[in-house]
Amino acid sequence: MDWDDIRYFTVLARSGSLSSAARALGVTHVTVARRIDRLETQRKVKLFDRRQSGYRLTTAGERLMSDAEAVEESCLHFERKIRGQSDVLAGPLTLSIPETTLIDLSAPLAEFMRRYPDIELTVFATSEQHNLNQSQADILIRITDHPPELLVGRKLTDIPMYAYGTREYLDSIGGDMKKASWVIWQAAFGKNYGDRYFRNMVEDAHITLRTNSNSQLVAMVRQGVVLGLMTAPIARRYPELLPISDTPLVTSELWLLTHSDLRDSARVRCFMQFISEWPVAE
Repeated sequence: MDWDDIRYFTVLARSGSLSSAARALGVTHVTVARRIDRLETQRKVKLFDRRQSGYRLTTAGERLMSDAEAVEESCLHFERKIRGQSDVLAGPLTLSIPETTLIDLSAPLAEFMRRYPDIELTVFATSEQHNLNQSQADILIRITDHPPELLVGRKLTDIPMYAYGTREYLDSIGGDMKKASWVIWQAAFGKNYGDRYFRNMVEDAHITLRTNSNSQLVAMVRQGVVLGLMTAPIARRYPELLPISDTPLVTSELWLLTHSDLRDSARVRCFMQFISEWPVAE
């Protein structure tokens, strides 16, 4: 049986939609639909119910899911082990890092490229989660207070976050956060989690805009209609932005992480050592 058939099956089962599965697999939604249709035809079993709300596992599909995930993890583990054995400072290395409007890592990346020109970097600039278990990235750099237990790495620094707005907007609310409208960053895990997390910092916050883009968050704060959280080095790029207080609203941690299967890779070790020694601005 083709391993790709199992991969398409498990990804679609978890995502529930052709478009989400296609993004995760790096193909078109037509390709996903065609592969699933072919798998069902070849094996003479219906694995999914096609509903208006998306794809849902049939009873037969549910029975097969745990076995399929076990095969998937075994194959991915083997793939990570192979990548982890590399002892040359050349070839591909995939990073998942925050957007430059959250923390700017362009300077250390540029210096790394100068020192190691044979390492081919692919950089996903996003705050969404990339799954190292599924080989979506080799290294994560994330602002988080709770790094996943299955990953290995180190804390790079603390990242204080301040509430910023334009001078005019701060004047309009009298410097009172309780009178402000807010734009907040909202990850893929959804509105309820994002709202609950933010309201632990600002009680009864009036959240009028949610976005999964830090660039959009900064742009809306600059429009003078909301407050938003950002780091001081990023806010200093925009003279019109001022902090509502000199005290951080929250201080998070910046972590450098990889999968345990990859930590012996020369490319992974090299990058992690390099970035650990780089002075990350707070």
